[in-house]
Amino acid sequence: MNPFAREVKACPYPYYAQVRNEGPVRWNPEINAWLVTSYDAVVAVLRDHVTFSSKNSVFGGPALDHPEFPSMINEDEPKHRQLRSLAASAFTPKTIDALWEPRIRMLTNELLDAVEGKAAFEVIADLAFPLPVTVIAEIIGVESERFVDFKGWSDEIAKQIGRYDAPPPPDDYEITEPRDLGPLFEYFVATVADRRENPRDDLVTRLVRAEIEGQRLTDFEVMSFLVLLMVAGNETTTNLIGTAIRGLVTHPAQVAAMRERPELISGLVEEALRWDAPIQGFYRRATRDADLAGVSIRQGDALLVLYAAANWDPAAFGCPEDFEIERGRRDHVSFGLGNHFCLGANLARLEARIALQEVIRRFDDLRPIDDFEESWRDTPFFRGMEEYSLHFRLRS
Repeated sequence: MNPFAREVKACPYPYYAQVRNEGPVRWNPEINAWLVTSYDAVVAVLRDHVTFSSKNSVFGGPALDHPEFPSMINEDEPKHRQLRSLAASAFTPKTIDALWEPRIRMLTNELLDAVEGKAAFEVIADLAFPLPVTVIAEIIGVESERFVDFKGWSDEIAKQIGRYDAPPPPDDYEITEPRDLGPLFEYFVATVADRRENPRDDLVTRLVRAEIEGQRLTDFEVMSFLVLLMVAGNETTTNLIGTAIRGLVTHPAQVAAMRERPELISGLVEEALRWDAPIQGFYRRATRDADLAGVSIRQGDALLVLYAAANWDPAAFGCPEDFEIERGRRDHVSFGLGNHFCLGANLARLEARIALQEVIRRFDDLRPIDDFEESWRDTPFFRGMEEYSLHFRLRS
């Protein structure tokens, strides 16, 4: 089976179990790559960035193919470390909590105020989409009137992430004409030029002023940062919030547990991340011959490292199909591991925590509207619902 086939993407976990039962590292001729599905094997790959390189065109697509357009996702050391350090200070827990917790809570309540007068709570459109896109846009310094464009650009890039230079697309993979991202680059070119001339207290200004070993970042390097942050700070959190609410709706006993023990909120966020990872996995490429879980990997081989499969490995997580907020595990790999651990993990966790706290505080009796059928976004690696419409009752 092809991991990108539509029926697999709609319900991937039985497929991951089938592959894992055949072996933790299995060759898939459909995509010309090794599928890495066990927790131990995934962790081994993510920790060994020398043998299993990130330097390939996974962060690619027709609109992003440019020799001067690098992405931190696709860089190895030391370039990756140098680039990452420039933005890392903006995403530490202390910085995120101090600067953004009040704003995130205010935005969440504004969005939920608007829901109260509606017949149904459309989780994605009403909350999970607008909250993260507004927050990351404000962190970057995007004007509010461009938020809709910003989200559209992010969605298009998410569709393109996943093309790499080994396999052709699956036969049944629906390829749509790429949206023209020229306006995105025009916007960022103008923004970078403006911040060089007119500095502000925002991330773009910090990036254009930053230096690596005495060298300023090029405009393309700054733009690649902004594109990465735009997608990672938007898509991942939207999917996480939707998944967490879906987990609560399908496991109502967990809502009762949350109300009795509000301190379980962090466990809820972590379990949502483990239970249905917002990013299912990414590619690596072997830089040398290696042994992985008893399998001989050859130099140049591609590996599809499936974070979501690792999170459902019963050897690492007992009864992985259960959504259990008291599991108390933060050792899932939904944010990656090692050098490429997600830079925005702290922000995603904070946004999800606040969104869930406010939903639980305000709403009761959450359940899907009649005849609702789940539908999933058609992106290679990101996993999130297109929509999720719920009945609700206001709590007294």
